[in-house]
Amino acid sequence: MVFSPTTVALADMVAELGLVRANGLLGLRRLELPLLHAASAVHGAGGEGDMRPGAVEALLRDAVETLGGGDLQTAAQYTFGLTRGAREWAAQDRRRRAADVFRVSIDRFRKHHEKLVLQETAEAVLALCLARSPATGGQTAGNGAVAEASGATAESTEGTVRAVEQIRRTGSPDVRPLPLGPLSLPVALGGATARIVVHTSPIEFVTGVDILVSSENTYLEMSRTYRPTTSGALRRAAARQNEAGAILDDVLARELHDWLVRFASPGLPVAPGTVAATSAGELVSQGVRRIYHAAVVMPRTDGGYDTTPAVVTKAVRQVFEAAAAERESFGPPLRSLCLPLLGAGRGGLEPAASLRAMLTAIGPALADRPFWEVHLAVRRPAVARAVLDVLAEHRPANTLPGPGGQPVPAPAADGRRA
Repeated sequence: MVFSPTTVALADMVAELGLVRANGLLGLRRLELPLLHAASAVHGAGGEGDMRPGAVEALLRDAVETLGGGDLQTAAQYTFGLTRGAREWAAQDRRRRAADVFRVSIDRFRKHHEKLVLQETAEAVLALCLARSPATGGQTAGNGAVAEASGATAESTEGTVRAVEQIRRTGSPDVRPLPLGPLSLPVALGGATARIVVHTSPIEFVTGVDILVSSENTYLEMSRTYRPTTSGALRRAAARQNEAGAILDDVLARELHDWLVRFASPGLPVAPGTVAATSAGELVSQGVRRIYHAAVVMPRTDGGYDTTPAVVTKAVRQVFEAAAAERESFGPPLRSLCLPLLGAGRGGLEPAASLRAMLTAIGPALADRPFWEVHLAVRRPAVARAVLDVLAEHRPANTLPGPGGQPVPAPAADGRRA
């Protein structure tokens, strides 16, 4: 298969790494891992048909080595059986040792830390492939900050800038490198200047943000947990599950039904743009405190959905109003929220149109209450590039972009850049 690191969905790479975690290195020969095999061929400069298990193992070892040491890297080594003597360990034994690294229970590790290990390893794999991608001249494919984060040399950083400038001159947006990790961008909206953080990852993987926003239909009926939607993913991530993954308490769906009983009528639609608040369920382990359900898509009789930019703007406005109303009832007060591109999935809006409709509400909200930290979560790099393009239209006049014309990674919780 033709492998392009800039267009691979992070969730797809995480899924394949999940198979490796469950089956171990000894199971590589029997697993179907098209993305990892293609990535290992790029990383090792092998042929397109290089299906050797050893190539995938070498890729994983190199990727884990870039995680910067510490508990995360050690847990990743145990998770995949990369530590000395752990190659033949069963999955449950590797998980137990990885949980011990973080000094948490196996159940908590499975629900929270293990997801982060898989996601960080997936990003590291893509970063290694970007560094060798022909689309960027075979040297590097990130900006200077990303090159520094992955341990790249000064020469590769210079190559990064040259690659980005070449892409700008040729006008080839499909191969523009996308920095990995959260990106903090200054924006000027409605006369006010603020920062918006962009996450190129599934919203259910976002950590340390008080409020996550889910896109729902006007009946406020959440997607099934197996559907590849924001609603279904958050519903699954927030549910209480047993060791086999069976749902014991469908927290969000249950609380959303209770909300309908109290404020509306189950089985009947609410007004487009309505926002209902529930707890975060099991997502509290990731620092999430609330889930807001925004009714932005209206079902059609043919099974499809409709929405409009006006509905998206109304929903975002309601999100900020609901957050302000209950902010002080939490200790410490709510201060951050993360939104997907509302209406850009089943609603049929183009990502750029969705974001512009959202910014119409975000601007006044931040001007009125500048303490809010706003995050955006997008799953696919191609959509993330569209988001960066729209936000670049609102770059303050006195703000210069980072190296290579790209925004800079957002600071981590400890103040260091990702």
